[in-house]
Amino acid sequence: MSQEVSRDPVGRQAPVPSPLPWQGAQWQRLGAQWNTGRCPHALLISGQPGLGKRQFADAFAALLLCDQPRHGLACGECRGCQLRIAGSHPDILYIAPEKPQGPLKVEQIRQLGEFVGRTSGREGARVVQLAPAEAMNINAANALLKNLEEPSGSVIFLLITDSPSGLLPTIRSRCQSIAFPVPPQQVALRWLSDVGVTGEAAERALTLSGGAPIQAVALSEPEAQEVREKFLADLTVLSRAGASPVELAGRWENPGEGADLTLLLQFWQNWITQMLKARSTDTTADSQVMGLLQRLPGSGPESLRPLFGFYDQLLKAKQLLSGNSNPNKRLLVEELLIRWARIFR
Repeated sequence: MSQEVSRDPVGRQAPVPSPLPWQGAQWQRLGAQWNTGRCPHALLISGQPGLGKRQFADAFAALLLCDQPRHGLACGECRGCQLRIAGSHPDILYIAPEKPQGPLKVEQIRQLGEFVGRTSGREGARVVQLAPAEAMNINAANALLKNLEEPSGSVIFLLITDSPSGLLPTIRSRCQSIAFPVPPQQVALRWLSDVGVTGEAAERALTLSGGAPIQAVALSEPEAQEVREKFLADLTVLSRAGASPVELAGRWENPGEGADLTLLLQFWQNWITQMLKARSTDTTADSQVMGLLQRLPGSGPESLRPLFGFYDQLLKAKQLLSGNSNPNKRLLVEELLIRWARIFR
């Protein structure tokens, strides 16, 4: 558990966090509930990665802890805001895995008891911000459930998740859902332009991110572009039987700086989508993607069946990675690469 200072989507410190342009409807609904004293004791903030869920949670937590909100946001100047910015506010608790992509352990959740049981240090709301919620194992989830079933009147839980289906139904049922869909493309591109990602680079990154603007910013960085290009090059070599799936799995189970395995699978999904679209509508995709398409055996609709099946395999792999089953990444990547090579035989 650690205290954190909220940051904006591109990494700068944000003393007054605010919702993003595509989060207006959710923010207004939640703000109205808070202003009328009807705010639920637990919120489940969900959506695919890169939509700003954590920033939304930061903004709402800041509002709850502010002594004198202005225009529906934290003021950034009062004693409550100064304590939060300094990371020393007694009434907010952050719970996160001890290691990146690690589990949330039952010992971490059990320590909630002390925080929930004491009175507010500043006679106001107390906030528990937990992310990613799907990282809880069954014991941790059951420990959290006990706190949700017997809520303290001043404690508000903010659970952030990319995969709400990975949570116990009993936890989901005790939270109000705040779901974020992908924003309209023009809204996303306008925001990307505001943070310095423009033109074809913005459109390409937004497509690869599945429409998630914050992830698109990360994908526009040189490190991510290099990882993506190398991965596509290896998939191309594999389609020509020019490499060993087992050897490539050792290279890509931990992609390193610029990407993680889940992101690689997302790239892969996007390339398959381009292939399917190009074959079905006679449109032109990226030249490398078109090269993959040309190597597919057959030419009719039947030739696309293996791609649809493989796309489903990628979805299942992403679900395994986002859950708490802790799969063997090396074996998972090996199986996918072997299946990929078979498509082109």
